[in-house]
Formats: sequence, C-alpha cells, structure tokens
Amino acid sequence: MKRNKKLISIVLMFILVLTQANLASAFQTTNEQYPLSSGVMYNNYTYKNSYTNSINHLSVNLNDSYTNVTLGMPDPFSSRIRTTVLATRNSVEGNRVVGAINAAFFNMSEGYPLFLIAENDRIINGGTVSNGSDQYMNVPTAFGVKQNGEAIIDYFDFDINVTTNGQTFEIDGMNRQRNSKEVIVFTPDFYKSGTGSNAYGYEIIVDAGQSTRNISFGDTISGKVTQILPYGQSVSEIPENGFVISVQGGSPLNTPDKFAGLTVGADVSVSFSVDQKWQNAQFIAASGPMLVRNGERYITMNTSSSRATAVTSRTVVGISKDKKTVHFITVDGKQSSSKGMNMIQLADYLIKLGVDTALNLDGGGSTTMGIRKYGSNNVVLANRPSDGSERAVNAILQAVSTAPTSEAETIKFTRTNTGTMLVGTTSTINVQYVLDAYYNPLPITNGEMSFKSENGTLNVSGFSFTTTQAGNDRIYMSHNGKVLQSFPVKTVDAPTTLTISGSTSVNENQTATYTIKALDDEGKNIVYNDNQVKWSVEGDIGTITGTGQFTAKKAGTGAIVATLGTKSASFPITVKAGSMFKDIPADYSYNKEIKYLVENKYITGYGDGTFRPNQTLSRAHGAVIISRVLGLDTTKIKDPGFKDVTASHQYYKEIAAVQNAGIISGSNGNFNPNGNLTRAQMAKIIAKAFDLKGTSNIQFKDVPKTAWEYEFVQALAANNITTGYGGGLFKPNEPITRMHYGLFLYRVLNN
Repeated sequence: MKRNKKLISIVLMFILVLTQANLASAFQTTNEQYPLSSGVMYNNYTYKNSYTNSINHLSVNLNDSYTNVTLGMPDPFSSRIRTTVLATRNSVEGNRVVGAINAAFFNMSEGYPLFLIAENDRIINGGTVSNGSDQYMNVPTAFGVKQNGEAIIDYFDFDINVTTNGQTFEIDGMNRQRNSKEVIVFTPDFYKSGTGSNAYGYEIIVDAGQSTRNISFGDTISGKVTQILPYGQSVSEIPENGFVISVQGGSPLNTPDKFAGLTVGADVSVSFSVDQKWQNAQFIAASGPMLVRNGERYITMNTSSSRATAVTSRTVVGISKDKKTVHFITVDGKQSSSKGMNMIQLADYLIKLGVDTALNLDGGGSTTMGIRKYGSNNVVLANRPSDGSERAVNAILQAVSTAPTSEAETIKFTRTNTGTMLVGTTSTINVQYVLDAYYNPLPITNGEMSFKSENGTLNVSGFSFTTTQAGNDRIYMSHNGKVLQSFPVKTVDAPTTLTISGSTSVNENQTATYTIKALDDEGKNIVYNDNQVKWSVEGDIGTITGTGQFTAKKAGTGAIVATLGTKSASFPITVKAGSMFKDIPADYSYNKEIKYLVENKYITGYGDGTFRPNQTLSRAHGAVIISRVLGLDTTKIKDPGFKDVTASHQYYKEIAAVQNAGIISGSNGNFNPNGNLTRAQMAKIIAKAFDLKGTSNIQFKDVPKTAWEYEFVQALAANNITTGYGGGLFKPNEPITRMHYGLFLYRVLNN
C-alpha cells in the first residue's frame, strides 16, 4: 500500500508538470517531452517568432520530495569543466543529476567566476557588481534555493565591513581584482597565492592567529597588523592564518583616508553579511540581468546596449510564482536552424512560457544543457552549442533526483522477427533499457533479465527464443523476478499462402534470383529464417542454391520449387538457349554455331568474357583453328621454312602442322602470320582441309575463272558452304571475321 501511495504521488506531480508544459507549449511546437525523474520534465520546442529557434526546457518540481536544484563547481573552483562532464561526475546513487545548464559568468582567460557564489552560507567567490547599465550584472541579482526549499530570484546585499581605529566602514569586495578607488579583502581562499593588485595603492597584512579559510556570511575575522607595504607593492603570498586589505590610493601615513594613522600592531576586523532573505540559503549564484519579474518584462540593463540587442544563444533560470518550480531554459543561437534571441525577445518568450521571474545566465558559446537519457546515468548534451562543441565553464546548475534505486517499473525493448512465426524460427529480444519508478536505469544483463514461455512451445535461451510447435504462446519479460511486460507469439507450421517471384525466362549460363512471399491466414507476412526455405528445380534445366539463386544450364522448360514448412509452391520457367559470351546476345543469329565451335574447343573467346565476332582474323589464328578442327599432330612436324615463323613463334607448331598437311602455303619464303586472312585464303584453307570439290551454278562477279581462288570458292559454293553477298559478289580480298570463319567451319563440319 505504501508503494501505491508513492506512485500516486508521482503521477499527481507529473499531471501538474504536464499541465504547465501543455499550457506553455500552445504557442510553439513540442518536438520531445518526457520525464527525466519523478520531478523533472524535459521538453524540446521549436519556437517561431522573429526567428526560428530551438529551445530546451527543464521543469524542476521542488514539491517532489526527491527533487532539488543544486550548484555544481569544479575543483579548484577557479578552473573550468564541461557542463555534461561535471554533471556526470556529480551524479551518484541517491543524488542523480538528471539535467544541468551552465550558470555563472567567468573570466575566459583564467576561468574564475566573476560574480558572487555561495553555498550553505560559505562564500566561494566574492565577485563584483559591474559598473554601467550596459553590463549584464550592474544590479546585484542572484538565483538560489532557500533553506526551506523555495527557489528565489531577487536582489542581494552582500556587505563587507572593516573595523579599525574605532571606525567601521564598508569595503568593496573580497578575493577579486582591485579596481579604481576600491578596498578589497583577500583571504587564503583566493585562487592566487598573492593578491596580484596593481601598483596604484598599498596593502595591509593582518595576522589572525588562526585559519581564515571558508568564510561564511555572519563571520568576522580579526587580527593585528603585521606589515603595511609601501605604495606600489602587493602581497606575494596571502598568509594562511590571516588576510590582506588592499587599498587603491596612497598610504595610511600620508593620505587622509579611512586607514589614516593605521600602524603595525593595530587591531583590524572584517565582517561578512548578506541580507536576511538570502541568509542560510542552500546556495546563491549571482548573474544578470533580471529578465522577468512578477510575470512581466523587467530587464535590469540598458536594452539598447550591444550586449542586450545581440541575437545569440541564451541560458536562463526561471521560477514559478509559488517558487516551487524551477525552469532551466536554453536557446540555441548563431545557427541556420536556430538564430537566437536578444534580451527583449527572450523576456517576452519567458512570459509566454509562463515563467514568473527569470534571470539571465552566461550565454553565447557557453550555453549548454545536458540531460540524463533513459538507460544511463550519464548526462549528455541536449542542445547544439553555437561553437559547434561544448565549452568548458566555471559553474553549473543541476536538477537532482535523490530517489533511491528501486525495483523495475518500465521496460523498452525491440525484437527481431516480429509477426506470425514459422516453427523453427528464432527471434532475439533487444532490451534498450529498464527503469525504476523514478526513471533510474537498472542493469539489463542476463542475470537480471529473464524470459519465460507461457505454454512451453517457445525454447528460450538468454535473450532469444525459438518456436518449436504451431499454436499461440506468450513471452513474459521479468527483471529480478518481477514481470514487467509480455508479448504474444503466434506460430504456424506452414504459411497459408506461398508464392514465388522471379523471372519466367532465363538464358543458358545466366543466373536469376527467386524470392518467396509467405502469408498467414490474415494475409500478413510470415516470419521465418532464410535457411528454412528449401529450394529445388524440376526438369533438367539448371541448379539453385539455398538462397534462391538459379543457374540455367540447359535450354528447356521446368519449374522452381520452394518449400517452407509443410507447404510447397511451384513456379514454371523456360531456359532459352543462351550465349557463352558477353558480346553475343541470346538472340544472336549465329549463337548456335558459336556454341558448337566453343564446346568442341575449336575456337575460344577472350579473357574478358567476349568473343569479338566482328574482329578480323590473322593468318596465324586461321592456321591454329584449322589445326584444332582437323586434330593435326603438332608433335611430329617438319620445319616449313618460313623466315617469319621461327621455332620460337607462339604458333610455330600449328602453322607447321597445317603447312605439312598441304593446307596452307606462304609467299616468297614468308607466312605473314600477323596479316589478315582474306576470304579467298579462307576458301582455299577449307577446301583443301576437307578436300572439297565441285563447281556451282553460282558465278561470283568478283571471282573470275582466271582468279587463283576460283576453284576453291566454287568448291565452297558447290558444297553449300557459302552463298556470297548480294549482287553476286564474294568479296575475296576482304579480311574474314572470326564469326564468318567459324560459320564456314560449322557448315562444313555439319553438312
């Protein structure tokens, strides 16, 4: 019952936060919205007014007993660190930083904060108040959380008073640079060993007899003057058990100021105080200007100044009227998707958002928001810094959840192979995160997570399960024994509908890929493992792999068959006579002839997979091909005596064998192996090789009876090996192509 009350309380708190967020986002587009903890809501908006801007917003509900806002600073405090790194470092069990923004203005070169910072009354940095209405904090304003847990944005009065020679008067600051006409007190907490003051003054060293570190509001430190440095000198080392009063001006012995007549041994005390509303505050972080007060525009700087009119990135802290909701807000700037805002635009936007009081924090390249994403305790960047990357800063504000890690409440997961599953199919569950009631991430290893089949038809192993039989079942997901969620699993032993897709026609020696579509009784896709599909081929037309890739081997008709579970489907296909070469299409006129010659190894293609049918044939290649066709013995040959075909020639043996057989001859002692083989020479080679005789009634105009090639051409024509060209021409002197040479050989071999 206690646990239910706790959850009801969380729900009621978020109803309040969500209501506020919905009212605030009516004038802008909400891109993301989700809780980071039981009291912190994250929103990302797109706001379009004068410009389009990307805005990140954290609503921190201080009414939630597990939620507060804290100050984060690096160690040492004068150094710098990235917002997300510091927030993650500060996030520990029972104190989880779920969101953070950059806070204090700081000196860019040295890193120390510029304005007042205090925590639990301890003064971390005395800071200054800037002069001039064009400055961000020319009016002393700050944000903090009071002792009672209320947020506060208001003016502050930080007083430092010195008492000496019977007089008490206020001085200008502590542990910071001394400016014109100022008196500054330095303690050992100053980030430098010495004061580093300029030469236009003098310094009084006081021994307190005890440590003067960790000064708090309400403290007084006292001691005796041990040394007064002459005009122009500064203290090189601040005493560990003392302090230094640094005065801009002459010396107390010759200048009529408040320290006139002060000598070594004199008593000096310094007291530190803050006005009552800030006394005992959990922390104070000074900044400026104030932007909104009591729900109305209230900008405490000159709105015409260059700093106020600059359109840039902005960081803001705001509070609600009841001081129990804190708003962290960043506006991205100097980007095409988000230009930024000036001070007036910023104040007006905050009023629309419903913020009662708001304070400007360090902006520009320092503007940063980090959030805790589900599944991790690390704080990661949520906005887009104008510099392109996150800048190291001096201080941050943190939205903290103190809720202890509790039992699991929420799980987010995905799984492979969703839908109706085939028996034997495996699915893997990918758990993205498990959260407790306060959105704290919980471990999701095999030890914490477990999965169970309701009916025992699913074989569970770690984060995976395999279906074993048809029917309906359910997987229950548990974290440390607590069931968080379940999902149904429908299993079938075969699809209701099984169809095959692919090409209905494939050329010989080509491949084609086939796929299946398997549907259940509702017409939805069946889930199965690829290796569960069994492929086969009907008819002696080719082969198919386990992945559905068919290779056509022989022309004919047949079918591709797919079997899934207990169901099979058949897909008829035709294998067309194809070509063996890339440049020979399946419908090529002489495809059959080329295939015959290649399969009998009379002629070959080229290494790049081409045949090059229209390429002219050399005399050497003509000799090689006819030697293969005739099966001539190239081991027992006589030297043909060709001067241009020596024994080292690549085709010496084939040329010699053909010459020895009386099929070819040369001219003037040469063979001319690289010369083109003419149609007339081809006619002689084929006629002699196959002892063709006869005279045809076809008389070619360009091959008269007196031509040396006449009898050979007539022999080819008489045996139906050639018909010549149109117009009664044979073209005896034209080079013969690879295709035509092969064609004549095919005809004579198959006549």
